[in-house]
Amino acid sequence: MSWAFLTRLLEAVTQHSTLVGKLWLSVLVVFRLVLLAVGGEAIYRDELSGFVCNTRQPGCQNVCYDTFAPLSHVRFWVFQIILVTAPTVFYLGYAVHHLSRRQMTQKQEKEEEEGEKEPMIKEKKPQMSPDDGAHDGRRRIRRDGLLGAYVAQLLVRTALEVAFLAGQYLLFGLKVPPDYDCKQNPCPHVVVCYISRPTEKTIFLLVMYAVSGLCLLLNLIELLHLGLGSVKNGGSRPDPAPHSKSLKLELQQMQKQLHLVQKQMDMGLHLGTPLVTVPTCSGQPPTYNLSTQQNRHNQAQKETWLSKTEL
Repeated sequence: MSWAFLTRLLEAVTQHSTLVGKLWLSVLVVFRLVLLAVGGEAIYRDELSGFVCNTRQPGCQNVCYDTFAPLSHVRFWVFQIILVTAPTVFYLGYAVHHLSRRQMTQKQEKEEEEGEKEPMIKEKKPQMSPDDGAHDGRRRIRRDGLLGAYVAQLLVRTALEVAFLAGQYLLFGLKVPPDYDCKQNPCPHVVVCYISRPTEKTIFLLVMYAVSGLCLLLNLIELLHLGLGSVKNGGSRPDPAPHSKSLKLELQQMQKQLHLVQKQMDMGLHLGTPLVTVPTCSGQPPTYNLSTQQNRHNQAQKETWLSKTEL
């Protein structure tokens, strides 16, 4: 896997996650991937060759090492990183697929509307609201319909963190001992085996415990953050969907009226009939110039007759 692909993957994850999710991703990259790649390789390089037992019985050293470490520390942590990040990768694939289908549906609806009628005026592109450009992507996830999938992958990720913390404690404990007493076939008697650099490995083991606990804490904080945000937005902010629908209907009515006026103006220019004034948005019927002039003439005659009667 190239670094370019990893960079694009990380950018896509940050675009579809919250502020706490971005922090979790930073901890994953810096304190897990980089720390394991740099420190783990140097510390556990002589893991098997430095495991020395006080016997020359063939096969005894390998059997004792397998009993002491059924799974290598480094391989356990690599397996942990792969499984913990798997729900996020699956969520990312679902988000990309969901958003692409949504964009295609909106594009088809827009093309159908443009095919039915030709708008007289160009619609202004909706400006981004302050919520869309916010640093926290919680509102964007809810707007795109990805909140359920995001919470699901967060719950799975939290359960995996707990499971790996329990498994790490059961397999390795909290300390790497300096020696290990082994009595396994083909060892002839109780054999004492010595582990290379036990203090350094113990410190690294505790650091990985701390990183796993930090990631678990961030997952819990993110769940609490999403829950409080949903309650706050649901109780204080109204649903903007009805308002946007009413604005869209009003805009469509205005476009129909303008389209009708243009047709009447074209007919008036070709036939020489009086032009129609633009109808108002309140639904009042259009008035003609000829009717207006007739009403003014009648009103003037009425005023003249009233002045004569008063004299």
